[in-house]
Amino acid sequence: MSDFTTAKTFTQGLFEIIVDWTHEDLPLSYVFETEEEIEEHATRCNDYTDTHYRARVRAMYDGKEFGNHQLGSCYAYDCSPETDIENGISGYLEQMVEQAVAEAQDACGTMLEQMQKDFA
Repeated sequence: MSDFTTAKTFTQGLFEIIVDWTHEDLPLSYVFETEEEIEEHATRCNDYTDTHYRARVRAMYDGKEFGNHQLGSCYAYDCSPETDIENGISGYLEQMVEQAVAEAQDACGTMLEQMQKDFA
């Protein structure tokens, strides 16, 4: 299990959104094509100039996770993952939040239906 670092939290509708990250286990060849690019960026990651990371968005309700969306092989170029996340992960963050919230809404709806059956 990976250790995630929280980058930001905010509220969207009824959900608390937690955006966090962890170091990516996949090789840089998932991001870069040429051997030269891979070597250059491996050096940048090794000297902590850049970070190859996996981002996660969780939609929480009452302290429980109901939605989750992850994006692997994110690359924070010349900044921290927190800054890359704050900048929107190259436009992907908004989509990630939408998907996590949609999953959470579906899960909550399913749970509510089941509870109404169980407790009726």
